[in-house]
Amino acid sequence: MRIVEPAVNAPRRASAKAPSEDTLNIDKKITAVLAGLYAASLIAALVILVRTPAPAPASETALQAFAGLPKFRETLDAVYIIDIYGPIRSARGGSRRAATPERIVKRLRDASGRGDVKAIVLRIDSPGGTVAATQEIFDEVMNARKAGKIVVASMGDIAASGGYYIAAGADKIMANPGTLTGSVGVIFELMQAQELFKKIGVKIETVKSGKYKDTGSLTREITPEERALLQGIINDAYDQFVSAIVRGRGMPREKVLEFADGRIFTGAQAKNAGIIDALGNRNDAVDMAAKLSQIEGKPRIITEREPWEEFLQYLEMSQFSRLDLPASAQAAAARLSMGVRFEYMME
Repeated sequence: MRIVEPAVNAPRRASAKAPSEDTLNIDKKITAVLAGLYAASLIAALVILVRTPAPAPASETALQAFAGLPKFRETLDAVYIIDIYGPIRSARGGSRRAATPERIVKRLRDASGRGDVKAIVLRIDSPGGTVAATQEIFDEVMNARKAGKIVVASMGDIAASGGYYIAAGADKIMANPGTLTGSVGVIFELMQAQELFKKIGVKIETVKSGKYKDTGSLTREITPEERALLQGIINDAYDQFVSAIVRGRGMPREKVLEFADGRIFTGAQAKNAGIIDALGNRNDAVDMAAKLSQIEGKPRIITEREPWEEFLQYLEMSQFSRLDLPASAQAAAARLSMGVRFEYMME
């Protein structure tokens, strides 16, 4: 019998082990992200290339003049559409498509500074929002008008309170017959939890520099003096709302006060009351904007979405992001995070 010793340097047989399902899923996600980044980079490069004006060759210019064709990127007038969806409040994270003054003001300034943009359509679908955030957007709408742009507000399902505040800054307002609008007014809500604290055995001591420093504390009821103080704030914010409508719509103050009591209207009712100018959908608003800005032919449409936003929104909608809550739930979550409500908001 012959015994064969294994060679010292002989290669060992590798043990093959199939990758787990989790590993395959991770590889797929990484591949998808890399592919998305690559695609977004290509789209961004194309957008920059298209938006960068380049002088046309003399022969091309002569040919276009002979054929009566407009020069690409130079003479084709456009309507810029800006979406205002959901509760209006300053940025606190969340979706990059949220109705924040930071995003919307940026878009308005971009549209105002472009020579090819002759008109702006504000597509509003919002129940309102915080006072200061709403005012920032309204002021920028008025600035766009001063810059010579025609602004048309197009109302979707709802454009109430702060949503109407912003729309009032436009040259014209258009709504669907069933749109909910109006709700001109201010609301200030405070949360009180002193009874809850008693039940669970929590006692909170407060040290303050002045008697009004903890006004609105959830550990106690407000005093008559504090209520009067808060009512003064409400009255002042309400007066600012009415004044904005007078300024934006060019309406007599007495006319505004007739409907500025918090009531809501359908689009058809609002049209009859003179609160809006016309009934129609988003496309009708674009046509109105083109007509008012004297654009000949069909206008070019510019949307506010940028290539990187497309990709980032895809990531936000993935399983790693927060749930896409309806506007009412978003507003409720924001109220809890703020503790105090001081808003132009439809209830």
